[in-house]
Amino acid sequence: MDPLGHLIDTSRRDLHGPSADPRSQFAAGAIARLRRGFYVPTDVWCGLEADGRFRLTLAAHALANPGVVFCGETALFLHRVPTVKAPLTVDVATVTTSRLGVRPSTFDVRGESASAMQARERGSHQIRRHHHAAIESIPVGEFEAVPLADALAEVLATAKFARALTVADGVLRRQPDVPLLDRAAVADAIAALPHRSHRSRAERIARLARSGAESPGESVGRALMLLFGFPEPMLQAEHFDQLGFVGRTDYYWGDVEGNRAVTAPGKLEPVGEFDGWGKYFRTELTHGEDPREIIRREKKRENRLLGLNHPVLRLDWSDLKRPAQFRAKLIQMGLRPASSAAVADKRA
Repeated sequence: MDPLGHLIDTSRRDLHGPSADPRSQFAAGAIARLRRGFYVPTDVWCGLEADGRFRLTLAAHALANPGVVFCGETALFLHRVPTVKAPLTVDVATVTTSRLGVRPSTFDVRGESASAMQARERGSHQIRRHHHAAIESIPVGEFEAVPLADALAEVLATAKFARALTVADGVLRRQPDVPLLDRAAVADAIAALPHRSHRSRAERIARLARSGAESPGESVGRALMLLFGFPEPMLQAEHFDQLGFVGRTDYYWGDVEGNRAVTAPGKLEPVGEFDGWGKYFRTELTHGEDPREIIRREKKRENRLLGLNHPVLRLDWSDLKRPAQFRAKLIQMGLRPASSAAVADKRA
């Protein structure tokens, strides 16, 4: 489903047509208002994933504000850098110093139908205006955004640690052999940040980027490990037993030779796997395979890992949303946090 095809722009409608006036549909809860003059069918809004709803919100804002330039995590989203779910706010660059910060959401839906109540629960995104001394923009699809390196530097400097590390990992994956700080555009963008504390933080998180983190969930999990002071795991280590290749694991706490796990006889060395529901139920990831068969194959793989003295720690988004529970699960696997966290960040 192309979400932009469902956007209703009243400025482009024949106001004399029989269905031109959206007020009756809006009052009945059939359409939701994203902002003044822009609507979307309520059932369509409810049926979209978070990224689809976010893209619709961007489109409405861009159409209502010609020339707007998106920055920060919003720009990275448009540059197709994986983020933690959809960005939290619509990030807009401005050279003015007035009306900065978060503006209230303009989203509204009326009525008490099931879809209307569901739409209210899902809500929309607030607009956050960011001051930029100067704005350089490039076209990204149908939108204008700051260059990727500038957006990355801004997020590394100011975003929550887990969200910043996630986009750093995502950008590094595009060219895994070149560290972020060895890329001229990234280094220049960080150097241009106005505050020394921001430059220092951005450089620190850039050094922590790992291309082996293959999904936002894996990045967030590693961010929590670092914040709690757990030893940093090896990512995507390859495991072999007498039958041959067992598989790669998202996290591995043990010795390696190159990228291959080295099993120490009699020593338990845990591995970790992040299980997003998409690996079992999203067609583009399962390629039509029966989820039950995928689970059976995962179980066989897990048994082979256990045979190598690698107990398997299963993590999912519910664990990441409960950091205390996450920490307890790692300790239960025999991992111990350091006396102080590897990353101390009040904005974590």
